[in-house]
Amino acid sequence: MRLIDEATSKALEGSRPADTLTVWAWRGGSLVLPQPLKVIDASMQDSAGDSVKIGQQIALTIADPTGKLGAWRFDDPLGVGGTQLYLIYRVGGAGAVNYGRFRITSNEPDEIIEWREIDEYGYDEAGNRLGPHKRMVPVVKAVVRLEAVDLTYNADIDKLEGPESPGPLASVLSEFQRLAQDHFPIVIDEGVTDLPVSRLLVFDKERLEAGQDLLARVGARYRMGGDGECHVYPLFTDPVWRTEPGNCMVSVKRKQDISGLLNRWIVDGKDEHTGAPVRAVVSIDTGPLQFGGNHGKAQTFYSGEMITSYDSAAAYARQMRDEFLASLAIELSVEISPRPELQAGDRIEVGYPLPEGHVAYFLGTITGIRRAFSNVPGNTTLTVSCSYTDVIIALSRTEWAQHITGEKPELTWDRMPGNWGTLPDITWNDLP
Repeated sequence: MRLIDEATSKALEGSRPADTLTVWAWRGGSLVLPQPLKVIDASMQDSAGDSVKIGQQIALTIADPTGKLGAWRFDDPLGVGGTQLYLIYRVGGAGAVNYGRFRITSNEPDEIIEWREIDEYGYDEAGNRLGPHKRMVPVVKAVVRLEAVDLTYNADIDKLEGPESPGPLASVLSEFQRLAQDHFPIVIDEGVTDLPVSRLLVFDKERLEAGQDLLARVGARYRMGGDGECHVYPLFTDPVWRTEPGNCMVSVKRKQDISGLLNRWIVDGKDEHTGAPVRAVVSIDTGPLQFGGNHGKAQTFYSGEMITSYDSAAAYARQMRDEFLASLAIELSVEISPRPELQAGDRIEVGYPLPEGHVAYFLGTITGIRRAFSNVPGNTTLTVSCSYTDVIIALSRTEWAQHITGEKPELTWDRMPGNWGTLPDITWNDLP
């Protein structure tokens, strides 16, 4: 989650003047343009996942009244030869959120040049077809479309020159820092653990993929922060925010998909002593995905040289099944009012309104964010992945469930239907 002060966070919950984007262009630690870019519209996308290397992308359309911002050379102010964009999201009537730093990857000008005849007294060009005291001047109506990605791009294109192995006493976090420290400062967020790594480990070519593999060993990922720093953050934390009806939520939808819904894993190998084939089979034996049940038979196969005994085949089949079950999730598409501080990878709670009039609260991880920005910021769409197990548990209870008991209260006068909200008539004659 990007840093945001309390007053600005509260301003995002209510009505306010229009938000704005301030975008500065930098190269080599210096501004390449003296004024911020004039943003006409923008879209931002944020992603998180095991295979995501570069998590944040932006697209901007900027005004170019002089026609000089469209790049010809790589070292032009907005060329792709190293210029970075520093985005600041200013919340109307409140403060600002440092959104991030991005490397320009594309510059596409759209130039419309119109020529107009004007009077120019004293101007007399020989052979001027317009005659004396007249000339043509260009009127430029131009915009430039920019695309940019976060600064992990610089680490991604910096391939390892040859195979590398960890040094003595190396750990997951020290190795990640060694691999990435030349490209950005690194911040280790609270809750990230560390483990030693073997000196026999070999990294080859892909710097960021090596970093991903290392962090996966301690249940962590990386993402860029608002000031160009790289955060190593834990996958599972307490929720940092809640959205529900009445709190920034515009709409929420869900979808089920049958693709990839397996219930049997078959692993083949070869016995290291006899060379005979070995096979292990592991299935889901209970529940709605039971093998051979209503879901049918959905099998997958794996074979590898590392499978050298029945025990190793069975262990790997069980691992594949357990990883599959742990990955089962329901994806929610949540449309909210703008919240620039949210990032992919954040854990949030989603209050899902149910037809019975209740609200079920699901804990999930943001795996994708889409933002749109023109004259005013549009709504933000979150993709939130919620563990299937957590969803089933949440559906069985609501916010008020803790107050429900199996015991009936004692029947007293104020709980009688005819007396609700009233006091009984009392006269002195009724006293004993």
